[in-house]
Amino acid sequence: MKKIVIILVIAVAVVILIFAIIYFVIPVLILGGFIPPAPSYNKLDRYLKENIDELLYIIDTFSEFEYDYVQVRKYPHREEQKNKMNVGFLGSDGEYIPISDELNDRIEKLYKSGVCDISCGRDSVDFCMWSSIGEHRGIAYSKNGDLPEVWAVIEIKPLSIENWYYYVSNFEKAKARNPELFK
Repeated sequence: MKKIVIILVIAVAVVILIFAIIYFVIPVLILGGFIPPAPSYNKLDRYLKENIDELLYIIDTFSEFEYDYVQVRKYPHREEQKNKMNVGFLGSDGEYIPISDELNDRIEKLYKSGVCDISCGRDSVDFCMWSSIGEHRGIAYSKNGDLPEVWAVIEIKPLSIENWYYYVSNFEKAKARNPELFK
């Protein structure tokens, strides 16, 4: 009887260990950490209301630049891109230029509150709030009142403040829906 109990305890321990490896250890190793759940429409609408002043400061500042696009990443691809923004014109690779101290302080506040990337085009500004493998969610501002241009968007809905939108983008799903746009 004692041997059966020991075997059962070992079997249960092995099952728990396998479960722990599959559901906790492997995702950490593959993804570099656990991916938090994607933010909902309501959560991002609350975020917009709570952070509207900082968001508008970024939009106003970026709008003063004479570039077709401006992009800032929380985690740049290379160390020398840290505290710099990628700016340029359509059809060019762009260049990295330093961010002023005041603008950098405002961007850092947004990073601490959940923003991971900021992209500004001529007609819209996109604040990416969540990113997983292939999918992104965030809020976007339309400068001209039209739907904002968000890359590979699959869902877009107006938020409670005029010209602000909740979006979901997913390259694979967008490509499957509109393959002619991705040729």
